[in-house]
Amino acid sequence: MKLVFLLIALVPLVMVAAKSTPGRMAARYDNFAVYKVDIDTDEKMEELKKIHERVTVHILNELMGPGRSYYLIVGPLFRRALDRFLNFLEIVYEVVVDDLQKLLDDSAVGNDDQMEWENYHSLDTIYDWIDKECAAHDYLECGVIGKSYEGREIKSIKLSKRPGNKAIFLEGNIHAMEWISSATVTFLLNQLINSEDPEMQRLSEEYDWIVVPMVNPDGFVYTHEVERLWRKNRRPNGYSNTTGDCYGIDMNRNFGYHWGGAGWNIDEPCDHWFGGDEPNTEVEILSLQNFVNSFEDGYIRSYLAFHAYGQYVLLPYGHSNTEFPPNYDQMKRIAAAFSDAAADVYGSVFTYGASGLLNYVVSGAAKDWAYGVKNVPFTCTVELRDKGTYGFFLPSNQITEVGTEVTAGLKALVNKAAEEGIYN
Repeated sequence: MKLVFLLIALVPLVMVAAKSTPGRMAARYDNFAVYKVDIDTDEKMEELKKIHERVTVHILNELMGPGRSYYLIVGPLFRRALDRFLNFLEIVYEVVVDDLQKLLDDSAVGNDDQMEWENYHSLDTIYDWIDKECAAHDYLECGVIGKSYEGREIKSIKLSKRPGNKAIFLEGNIHAMEWISSATVTFLLNQLINSEDPEMQRLSEEYDWIVVPMVNPDGFVYTHEVERLWRKNRRPNGYSNTTGDCYGIDMNRNFGYHWGGAGWNIDEPCDHWFGGDEPNTEVEILSLQNFVNSFEDGYIRSYLAFHAYGQYVLLPYGHSNTEFPPNYDQMKRIAAAFSDAAADVYGSVFTYGASGLLNYVVSGAAKDWAYGVKNVPFTCTVELRDKGTYGFFLPSNQITEVGTEVTAGLKALVNKAAEEGIYN
């Protein structure tokens, strides 16, 4: 959800990459540092919003207000200037990463010959695994819900072992750089298909599972081949700046439910949070919506969108911090079950509640569309590990741990939702 704000001198680096041809060397971040800054007053917040006037940085979080920590990426030439800026304003900070490229290398694609969950994988490997599983199991119905702007398939999997079940929908990687999202969604799908755990097999018998693990294939491929810090899709959005044409829409700001009402820089076409000139403009989003619309009303009873990072279970609504769904208390009880069970595995604490209240106010998200338009009675965004140490660049050696704790949380969530009558 939170992502990279590209500014000034680093923009040419990224924009050159955006126009690159296949095979061109990807952008690198050798000796770039990641700073954690704590903002405790409105005055400091306003100064941070103007930081690009003095220092060249990437800002990893949407700038929403004081009382929060924010993460900045700075190149080696600008570290002294950033230190002076922060010290002058008496902003408390620490350097949490000394060499961003080393961290990126640690989370890069490893052995890509076959699908497993010790490494991140390319789109081709993920899709090959899906195809093989679909060919091996007659209870899987697999298809293509549409194609991306650049013509890549958006694949879906429906697991159904008996008629009359209600369905749970899992969605991944709407934001390109959040690799742990599709890794976790495919981990969960693998558990439902291949796990010998009796509880997972029961859940695969008693519920239908509809999975779209890769909503943003163009952006995902771009993060592998050109720019690891990319968030949006890859459609030219009709705007330009001094560096050239601007690309992409933040697709989790493009859904029509309360679109455009709130959010950091959602109306800035060359920023990574641009929600589009109108709602529902992106072919990937329209394909996802049409796919959901293809099922009869009342069939999909839970919709879970997986993102990084922060360890949250974010409930509707995102567009307000004073308006809440009619069954908000019920949804909080279900989210609490996920949080408690996930924490029992490795101690990872997931905070739960309305996203507009806990995280920040932003409009046009998938979970709000699923709740507000499709009337799915439990929807959420699960923000996966971690709380900022690695952020979007979680090392691959944590994939299995994330999958394991989320599997535990998912079991508890579904069982609590059933107890609450969500699947009636």
